[in-house]
Amino acid sequence: MKFRHLACALAAALAATSLFPAAAQSVNLRFATSQVNPSEPVVKVMHGFAEKVKARTGGKIQVSIFTGDQLGPQKKVNEMIKSGARMLNVTDYGQLSQFVPDLGIVAGPYMFTSIDDSRRLFASDLFAEMSKKLEAQGMTLIMADGLFGLRHVIASKPVRKPEDMAGVTVRVPPSPIMLATFNAFGARATDLPWSEVYNALQTNVVDAAEANYGSLAGSKLYEVRKVVSQTGHQTMFATFVTSTAFFKGLPPEQQKVLLEEGRAAGAELTRLTLESDAAYAEELRKNGVQIVTDVDVKAFAEKARSAYDKVPGLTPGVVDRARKAIAAR
Repeated sequence: MKFRHLACALAAALAATSLFPAAAQSVNLRFATSQVNPSEPVVKVMHGFAEKVKARTGGKIQVSIFTGDQLGPQKKVNEMIKSGARMLNVTDYGQLSQFVPDLGIVAGPYMFTSIDDSRRLFASDLFAEMSKKLEAQGMTLIMADGLFGLRHVIASKPVRKPEDMAGVTVRVPPSPIMLATFNAFGARATDLPWSEVYNALQTNVVDAAEANYGSLAGSKLYEVRKVVSQTGHQTMFATFVTSTAFFKGLPPEQQKVLLEEGRAAGAELTRLTLESDAAYAEELRKNGVQIVTDVDVKAFAEKARSAYDKVPGLTPGVVDRARKAIAAR
């Protein structure tokens, strides 16, 4: 009888540990990103975040960083997190819109004209509602507002007006809003993981791609395409996401550390991105890239307006709500 009681007690203890591992022992969080180059702002911020979380939790949470899609493409990692994997992922709102379609507006074309615009949206009731919907899907935002940069087109020829995109096969992320955007420009948008972009351009599987300056330089796409056109079609914000189940299983003090360091990481990523864009553009020029600045951005923005109507699952009126939040003073 004693042995039976002992076995039951042991089983209960093991079950509690599996459900709430962080409360009983140290946790090693795998932290994934598509980016490769350690000099890119987001990779620097990831390392800083990992160090601060380890220090503030006394080593109870240790973060191991995996670059270059080592743990799989963003979409796969996000799906693992949604299913409860003990991971963090650097992702964006275009990718997250696959779980909460309304989040795609944060990655929408020409949604913001300034950082202040984005801050008003992130502080809005609308964004809070969308974040709660994401939590209900099993994903919690640890960092919500890290500026990743304006995205531009890299190709073998200048792109000055939407007509220049007609029939061009362009790689975009697996994001409904980005697919709709480039289709609205008249291009043939095709989604590929970031880790496959260099080879796809090199083998002419795609004619063009689009990304921010840091990613264009960090992934050395200038070796396979020599013209960057400043379309500025998206102001991209990176996020850190983790499993809601895992996060809620942490002690409150550890939850607080993750969220506080996430906010600090967002501010730091924004600062580094703003500081580094000019340097990355100069790096591209030194590697023989032509940077086209006389782009008819107004024409692109007008064409892009129809993209919002093509995104499946958007709540009626959500784009207008977002624009009202941005316009609020």
